[in-house]
Amino acid sequence: MRLTRPDRVALAAALRRGEPVEWAAGEDQADELVPLCHHAADPAAARWLPPPARPGSGLSVSVVIPAGRHRPVGLDALAAQDVEVETIVLANGRWTEGERVPWEGHGRTRQRGAERARHPWLFFTVDDAIPRGAGFLRTLVEAAEAGGHDAVIARQVPWPDADPVTRARVRAWTPPEGRGLATLDNVAALYRREVLLADPFDPVPIAEDWHWGRRHRVGYCPAAPVLHSHPRPFRALYARTRAIHAERIGAGEAPAVPDLAQLLRALPSVVGPDLRGAAGELFGQYAAARGSRRP
Repeated sequence: MRLTRPDRVALAAALRRGEPVEWAAGEDQADELVPLCHHAADPAAARWLPPPARPGSGLSVSVVIPAGRHRPVGLDALAAQDVEVETIVLANGRWTEGERVPWEGHGRTRQRGAERARHPWLFFTVDDAIPRGAGFLRTLVEAAEAGGHDAVIARQVPWPDADPVTRARVRAWTPPEGRGLATLDNVAALYRREVLLADPFDPVPIAEDWHWGRRHRVGYCPAAPVLHSHPRPFRALYARTRAIHAERIGAGEAPAVPDLAQLLRALPSVVGPDLRGAAGELFGQYAAARGSRRP
């Protein structure tokens, strides 16, 4: 049985309400949908379930969430973890419940959260991400300790009602198995607090995780899934891509789309179902390169 569009919408609504979901069986990708469930009747799919609670670890984690839009949707999931959790919500916009802080860019604002934290492990996330499984944070800590990493990235799983292109992009960014991309992403990343305090995030407007990750040992933990995805509109992706690539070029990285000739050669590659999103990223890369050449 393949999930229909109404099935996916209903599943997403249940997840937003925090309701338990059971996986029966189906032709859809079990490794993408089972991490959203609490139980799997199909034994073959059970390996993809989110990590369950295993109390008694003695671990403690501080969670830092910049919140400029609304109450973070993952607060209840974080409160249910099997480790001691200190949650620091950096309220800097319309939502005002939390520690009121001014928005000083991604790097400086998140570092303010790290300085307020008390526990030896720091988990950074965003206000529209939901950790899956009561053992989510413990699993990240265990992966960091086992690999000797300074930071570990969680696996992002798309919302079930996301469009196929968005689901494919999220899957490529943090695949269900393997190392994934060893590129830090503060959508869901665990850090050793002592390392982050000794070498803080750069005070940059964006891409603070990329800058920091270049200097440190970063691991990937697909066994810790977090529910998070966005549609791919042109304007938002253009602005974000331009800002990120401007940071990367400023740090010495070669431009991905250095000139108009390269832009024109790359345009045919964006034709398809992801036309608007891919074009936004492509033009954002080109705009960043142009900006870097201005005096």
